[in-house]
This record gives sequence, C-alpha cells and structure tokens, in this order.
Amino acid sequence: MYSLKELYRIGKGPSSSHTIGPERACKLVLSENPKADKFVVRLYGSLAKTGEGHGTGKVIESVLPNVTVEYDEITECSHPNTMDFIAYMGASKAAQMRVYSVGGGAIKIEGRLANEGQEVYPLSTMADIRAYCEAKNMRL
Repeated sequence: MYSLKELYRIGKGPSSSHTIGPERACKLVLSENPKADKFVVRLYGSLAKTGEGHGTGKVIESVLPNVTVEYDEITECSHPNTMDFIAYMGASKAAQMRVYSVGGGAIKIEGRLANEGQEVYPLSTMADIRAYCEAKNMRL
C-alpha cells in the first residue's frame, strides 16, 4: 500500500486535476529548468475548456515566472487534461515537456516511466489486513 501522501495530495484547489496536478507539473518543470527566463504553457482538452474557471491559469502563473498561458480548445490530445510546457533561455527553446494531469493531483510525463511513491505498508489487500488482525487478535 502506498503512503497516504500519494492517495491524498495536498495543493491549491479547487480541483485536483485542474490545479493540484498543474501546480505539481509547474514545480517539476521549474526544478528541471532553473535557468529558464520564460515559459509557455499550452492547455488542451478539459484544461483548455474549463481551466480558466477552475483556476488552472492562476496556479500556473503563481509558480512559473514570466509565463504565458495559452488555451487550445481545438487540438485533440490522447488525454483530456494535457499540458505542454516550453522553457526558454532568451529566444532559444531550452526544453519541452508534455504532461497529463491524470486525476487526484497525480501527473504523468510523456516519454517517462511513472514515478509513483514507494509502497510503505506491507499489507495491500483487505484479505491481508483481515488475516493480520485475526492473527494478532485485533478487532477489525
């Protein structure tokens, strides 16, 4: 079983997919591009259609310095909460990353393996927990 910090992510609301996920993505992009002096973020799908009302643009602007947020409601993407991040150094593109806000504040980065938290509890099913409790004479 994963830590509760993986199940219940903490961040700016009101929406885990529209604010917590994008905030985490922004922090990742910034940490990987600390010398970038300008960022462009393109929002697609649901993020583009409702992101302004859900505060997606505001949370992006609160994390990334000198950022332009673009809303692309037309382009089809493989996930409804898709974001493209482009980091610049001067006029040159320094990095680009496509990120999916997959729900509950979790993100997936295109082309990278999922970076889930480590399992911290040895019991992962209700049957395992029940057997453990019975063996220790614990009440469920």
